[in-house]
Amino acid sequence: YGAGLFDRVEYEQMAKVLGGLRGRFILSINDVPQIRRIFAGFTLRPVRLTYTVAQSPKSYPARELIITGGF
Repeated sequence: YGAGLFDRVEYEQMAKVLGGLRGRFILSINDVPQIRRIFAGFTLRPVRLTYTVAQSPKSYPARELIITGGF
């Protein structure tokens, strides 16, 4: 998980697979414009949260999209 591990084509394939499911799904993913475009056909709910790593005293504000769909 991290920058550069997946490219746009893989996210587009994921959106296609999710669109064909015979059931509901929920996906949490970084809130960036490219992801919003690719998953625009689904319900998108932006959320703000704080990332922390292990027991580090540092925390980082972040934005995620909760993407849902299906029947």
